[in-house]
Amino acid sequence: MYLDTGGTLFAIAMLFLVTAALLFWSGSLKARERMVQACARLCQELKVQFLDETVSLTSLKLGRGPHGWLEFTRVYSFEFSGTGKDRWQGRAVLAGRRMLSVQLDHPEGVTILGAGAPVSPETLRLTGPAAPAEDRRLH
Repeated sequence: MYLDTGGTLFAIAMLFLVTAALLFWSGSLKARERMVQACARLCQELKVQFLDETVSLTSLKLGRGPHGWLEFTRVYSFEFSGTGKDRWQGRAVLAGRRMLSVQLDHPEGVTILGAGAPVSPETLRLTGPAAPAEDRRLH
């Protein structure tokens, strides 16, 4: 039986590239879904409307996580509305599976969550006994 080593190596390399591309695509979809859920929950807590059809990836960088592993840092932009007639910008930064920050730009001020510590479901909850009433404002 004769094996063409050039063709075999090419096939293995192509299989590796296709697998890597599929894993990247799957991870990107999961990251976007995670961001959409977190930002929708945040907007609901702030009593503004999250416009999920406006979500777009604005930046993609390769960096190192807290334990030194390579991970992608993705920056997403989105829009939200207070009355349905206006639109404001927001940004979310994800590093690997961690949401690093969410920023909501509003004419009355800017709200930034997670500047320094990863944003978790606990930090996204703005209502409840642990959060004072003034923390629910957009500025």
